[in-house]
This record gives sequence, structure tokens and C-alpha cells, in this order.
Amino acid sequence: MLPKKEVIYQQLDGSQAVRLLDDLCNVYIESFGVSRENSAAKEVAVFRERFPGFCESPGFSLVTAGNGGRMVGFGYGITLPEKTGWWSGSLTPLPEEIVTERAGRTFAFIDLAVIPAFQRQGIASQIHDTLLAGRTEERATLTVHAESTVAHAAYAKWGWHSVGQRRNPMPGNPLVDIMVKPLQGRSQRSPRSEDLAQTLR
Repeated sequence: MLPKKEVIYQQLDGSQAVRLLDDLCNVYIESFGVSRENSAAKEVAVFRERFPGFCESPGFSLVTAGNGGRMVGFGYGITLPEKTGWWSGSLTPLPEEIVTERAGRTFAFIDLAVIPAFQRQGIASQIHDTLLAGRTEERATLTVHAESTVAHAAYAKWGWHSVGQRRNPMPGNPLVDIMVKPLQGRSQRSPRSEDLAQTLR
């Protein structure tokens, strides 16, 4: 049974987030079923190594979910730079409108994790919505494991669309779907944002 305590959400900047690295790693391990004894533990090492760099990136934001003083979930992302490798390596060519970056155009949703005991409680949805609320970018992008039907269903419900696939440079090089979602940010449904929405349909 879940503790009868309210789930508290916090939105943090990079200087605050980097101090939570150990807690984030613990949630990552529990959420994704990573055992410290198997090869998948390499993913945690990569996460630990990369996260401080993300904290220093433009547009970084972290949202955490806590219950009873314990972190039970998190999500974070950054603004993609104009020169980014995010769209590289797609297994099929992507439309020019998708791969073209402009300053402040795209928010990359890097990770979303909730520990099993707190899943299916609307926590992931709240983290997702809080992280994207008020963003000034015209769109967001993320990658999700191609075989993860549960995650795909959730992201589709939240307005995300697959635009292609690539191999993720994480241990094991898993096949991932590249997804995009128009935002109500700076563009305020500008013609470019409308063109993107048409491209994704």
C-alpha cells in the first residue's frame, strides 16, 4: 500500500539539480529495473557522468516528485543548440522541417522516471506537464525504446508523434523512436509551429 502522503512536485534549475544526483540515480535504478550486478548498470554510470553537463546546458529544468521525504520520480530536459547531433543517425531520412534547428526552437525531454510503487498514479503525467508548462520553445522532442508499448501509449496520449528511429548511443545501442510534440511556447501557434503539426500528422 502506498504511503498516505501527498506527492510534492518541485521544479529546479541546474545549480539545484546537480546536488540531487545520488537521489536521481537511485530513482533511475529502481524505475528502469537496473541491477548493480548486471551489464545494464553501465546505463547508471552513463547517467551519472552526463547529468552534471546537462545541468549546465541552456534551458535546463528538472521536475522532481517526492513522497514522505523520498524522491519517487523525476523528469528533465534542455534546449537544443542550433548545432546539435540530436537528429543524426536516423535510420530513414527525416523531413527538413524536422531536422532544422533555430536558436531556442526545441526542448529535448531527456529522461522521465517514476519508481514502480508509484507508477500508474498520474505522477509521470504531472511531471511531464509541469516540465513542459511555460516553455518558450515551439516544440519538444524525446526518444523512447521502440519496444516499450506502455511508454508509447502514454506519450501518444500526451500528444507526441513518432518521426523516425535511430540507435541510442547507450550501452547495448537500443533501437529508439524519435518523438516530437508541438508546444504552446514562444511561437504561439506560429506558421512554423502549424507546419510542424501538419508534418507530424
